[in-house]
Amino acid sequence: MDGTDLIENFETGLWESADDRRFVRCEFNPDVPVWIDVSGSSWSVSYAGTEYTLDWAKLGLSDAVAVPLQRAIQGRLKSRSPSYLGTVHNNLSSLRKALDANNVSLHSGLTGITASTWLGVWGRMHAHARSLFRSLYTELAGTGTAGADFSVATQMDSWRAKNDPQTLRRVMEWDAQAGAFTSMEWELIRVVLNRADPAENDVDCATRVYGRVLNETLKRPMQVLSMKCDALWIAPTGREFFLRIPKAKGQVGERPESWQITSELAEAIRAYSRRPEIHALQQRFDRLIVMPSAENQELNWMEHGQVPVGFAKERLQDWAKKQGIISPRTDKEVNLASTRIRHTGATAMAMQGVPRNEIQEILEHDSPYSADAYIQAVGSDLMPALERATDRGVGQVFSELHHIYFFKGAIVDRVGLRPIHIPVVVEGIAQPAVVGSCGKSGACKKHPFWACYNGCPMFLAWREGPHEKSLEFVESELKRWSDVEGGKERSKLGKDFDRVGAAIHEVIDQIKQAQENRSE
Repeated sequence: MDGTDLIENFETGLWESADDRRFVRCEFNPDVPVWIDVSGSSWSVSYAGTEYTLDWAKLGLSDAVAVPLQRAIQGRLKSRSPSYLGTVHNNLSSLRKALDANNVSLHSGLTGITASTWLGVWGRMHAHARSLFRSLYTELAGTGTAGADFSVATQMDSWRAKNDPQTLRRVMEWDAQAGAFTSMEWELIRVVLNRADPAENDVDCATRVYGRVLNETLKRPMQVLSMKCDALWIAPTGREFFLRIPKAKGQVGERPESWQITSELAEAIRAYSRRPEIHALQQRFDRLIVMPSAENQELNWMEHGQVPVGFAKERLQDWAKKQGIISPRTDKEVNLASTRIRHTGATAMAMQGVPRNEIQEILEHDSPYSADAYIQAVGSDLMPALERATDRGVGQVFSELHHIYFFKGAIVDRVGLRPIHIPVVVEGIAQPAVVGSCGKSGACKKHPFWACYNGCPMFLAWREGPHEKSLEFVESELKRWSDVEGGKERSKLGKDFDRVGAAIHEVIDQIKQAQENRSE
């Protein structure tokens, strides 16, 4: 709906129709406002190909709590993504179940419920529900409504909401089903994505082009699926090709940005758009990426005007299964998902030494720290364990990266006043060997030897020091810990050993290079 027949009620802040229906004007994207129906107990909105609903009747909250919550949420819906409606429903459902499990009643509102009681409820909610409830409770306490206690809100603010950032953890651990693809896996996928079969049907063609756009741009599915049908444009030279891609999340409402793509992808998009049924759907819905039915039937997404992310995800996974792509890592069919494509591209950039702020810019993260997961994934133990021979030795995994990340000290000719030793103990007797000294003037709180090699700029590595013995010590320690782990896949500790080993290799290499230069 376009809202032309609605009248604003300045007392409630809502917009009303002639038949007494009430709406929130959502300006998440100011250029294209969305009208959210908040009439009755079931609120709803159609957005980006999906219907979102917040059903207060199903939540079963008393009016003493529901009415103040409704006012607060209506205010938020004016500027947040319309999908927030569904998020609120799911999170309040988690709250409702946690309240029931702890026998907590809200018939009298939030009055009299202590922090210790809320802590019990907190433990039964999922992470996102905790964050939402805490922010809502704090807002109610600030306005003095529903009986919310500001002292309780203050205590609640110190409680941890998220147990573990799952997405980032999967990236750093190279999760076989949700993390980045290995280079061997991605090469198999890339070949199939780029291969055009003359007998390919419209469904497979649309899915394959969608996957190729995700791969080349590394954008979020919502951004790719929201592109207008004229998103592809060619520079006046005729040799450069771009896609106008809408912004996402907090950047929605800004003008679409042009992202350069290869001529091969541009030609694939043009060939895809020349297909009669594809072209008709593009013109009908003004979207570049459309996904037709195999039987030329009306699909649910067509009612909402855009392919939803969930539908596109299913198509991509079904297409991958149809292609029979088997992972060399798991010997199973690959799980092809848009998130994994982004993880793979971002991790590849980190592997090439692309700075954090550039990764942030390409992925359009709000915070530069989100890119740290990809940089840390470069040093994770799972991926190297998969793609290298087991006899290469500790530290060799990072042979191309140690000069960027690890050894940051200096090579010196004299030991200095604060020697650093290899912490070797044989049969209870310390048998250290001096490898360098500490250049820090004050006390150092870091672990000696390990932290020295691994990135400390104050470490002065002795040119004549027995650094090969340092490497032997690290390798022996790794073996000792591996034996304790019972031969299982290497843990995070294995990554730490590799990092120190890489730094020692760098010291040895620098000393050798200096000796060679002197002899020339």
